[in-house]
Amino acid sequence: MSVETRRQIEDRFINEWGLLANAWGVSPLLGRIHGLLLLVGRPMTAEEVCERLDISRASASVQLNAILGWGLARRMYLPSDRRQHYLAEPEPWTWFRRAVRVRKEREFDPVIAGLNEAAAQAHRAAQESGDSDLRGEAERLAYLLKFVRLFFGGIETFLQIEPSALQAFLRLAEDELPAEADTAGGARARPRG
Repeated sequence: MSVETRRQIEDRFINEWGLLANAWGVSPLLGRIHGLLLLVGRPMTAEEVCERLDISRASASVQLNAILGWGLARRMYLPSDRRQHYLAEPEPWTWFRRAVRVRKEREFDPVIAGLNEAAAQAHRAAQESGDSDLRGEAERLAYLLKFVRLFFGGIETFLQIEPSALQAFLRLAEDELPAEADTAGGARARPRG
């Protein structure tokens, strides 16, 4: 395989990983950097990241700090090298669970707290006013809040499941996928382990 072909394959993966990050509501550049760190599988300096992706040092710094904040990589120092290096967490189950937990804590928990307050306020106002329309709204809000709590309780349960048990469960679900879900090669890709 030529160096050019290898570079094209790497670029394709890195760019697709950036699109996946964007679909998750995260900066595509963060995704591209994370994809690069996953792909190379070794510690990289910010300068190496900048050179490989042709981005500014400031952009790399902001995104690398965000990657650290999401728990997708760790900062490290190599012997006889004073520069900071970044190494992606290689285990997808580990970094995915970290990312889900961070997202839940940053984005969803505050919304749930606000919904709790709104439901309590609606309940109090309905009781004090005796207004049947307001009571209906309070009941609907309480019902929706029950759903939201149940849903996010499910996410919390997901985060507690051991990766091996979760993989076994997902393999069972994978066996139920229709034939269209197969990979381009015609055989369903199944990770080992």
